[in-house]
Amino acid sequence: MIKILDSTVDDISAALRGRTVQRDDETESVVKAIIDDVRQRGDAALLDSARKFDAPNLQSILVSEDEIANAVVDDRTIAALRTAMERVKAFHEAQYECVSMAGYCQTGPSRRLDVIVWNTAFNPEAFENSESTLGQRWIPVESSGVYVPGGNATYPSSVLMNAVPATVAGVDRISVTTPSGHNGSLHPAVLTALRLAGVDKAFKIGGAAAIAALALGTESVPRVDKIVGPGNRFVNEAKRQLWGQVGLDGYAGPSEVCVLADDEANEEFAAADLLTQVEHAPDNAGFLVCLSRGKLDAILAAVERQLKGAPREDTMRKALAGASLAIVARDLDEAVDIVNAIAPEHLTLAVVDPEKAMKKVRNAGCILLGEYTPESAGDYCLGPSHTLPTSGAARWQSPVNVLDFLKVQSVVRLTREELQPLIPTIEALAEVEGFPAHGFGATVRRERKKE
Repeated sequence: MIKILDSTVDDISAALRGRTVQRDDETESVVKAIIDDVRQRGDAALLDSARKFDAPNLQSILVSEDEIANAVVDDRTIAALRTAMERVKAFHEAQYECVSMAGYCQTGPSRRLDVIVWNTAFNPEAFENSESTLGQRWIPVESSGVYVPGGNATYPSSVLMNAVPATVAGVDRISVTTPSGHNGSLHPAVLTALRLAGVDKAFKIGGAAAIAALALGTESVPRVDKIVGPGNRFVNEAKRQLWGQVGLDGYAGPSEVCVLADDEANEEFAAADLLTQVEHAPDNAGFLVCLSRGKLDAILAAVERQLKGAPREDTMRKALAGASLAIVARDLDEAVDIVNAIAPEHLTLAVVDPEKAMKKVRNAGCILLGEYTPESAGDYCLGPSHTLPTSGAARWQSPVNVLDFLKVQSVVRLTREELQPLIPTIEALAEVEGFPAHGFGATVRRERKKE
């Protein structure tokens, strides 16, 4: 069962110090060989990989338009997918509008942001009567790739959570890769999600081969500018090795959850949230942080009740016995400090005043406030993407969002008159750095005084 620590006697920092994405030489070597094969043989390598790992009799890696158009799911599933898509779309449209309003916007007939102009952020009056332009131009990347996991589970939600923000950002071309089932087909719910999200192309490939195809391009798979989406250790190692050749959402590890519960927390709710995220795979991690041993024991008892006879009981037990921890903190302040050290992917604040506690949380991918905001709601339909930083990366990394698909270009313009007082600065810095041509680029434009 889960390892229990008490901050009054145990070194919590030491227990968390090793939290990072785990790598091994064998995985690195296997992934390098796969990437090299895709680089050299293109589609042939992709088809061989898909046949080896997913569908032995697969004939084509391309998901046909007919497969997407003709996918049939029951009314309950289609209603759920539409609700989720609408909420994800609405959330990211609202985020886009916030970005668009970050400064003075110069836009064309489209609502899409073209140029944001700040005369100057630190002293607006300095350029009050200036004709100069100092700004930023927000534009979407031209293409993006979305990796959707497969294998032992079906993830239509991952299609929506990663493709819809890209669509809202205005990405021209979206390609999805996902492993097929053993029979060479995709689950109808995944195909339906592809249709709802407006994905341009989808391919039945998974693992490191899929990341290599998106990053490098093949005869059938177009090269993309950025790849997003969660995956296993082979996917993450492929991302690491291909960094610099393609934009990436992050280098992630196994899924994880942290539940911070005070003495008023509902044990059944807290236990359910802890188990929600460790249900995916045996290498997932759950963290339970309580303010008393009594509450911790009560929640763990509820965990045991919910585990018995659960369809994925074995997977969850392995996850809890692995990297998971249950920790007793002295008080709420220390508990939040422990949470910040964990920097969890998902964080449930099951406390009396979750908003107050949230103000002290610096490191978390997604914060779920209060007892009626279940982890599963964040996974499926609240709106923000469920693709979140893991393995402590929430210290610097964000969830997938509209900004992942936007890039900033600096836009600057000076008039002839405005350049003149800047020329001495340019000349002086060029001389200090030893680049006389830089200085001459300004000198040649100096206005000579008339005799």
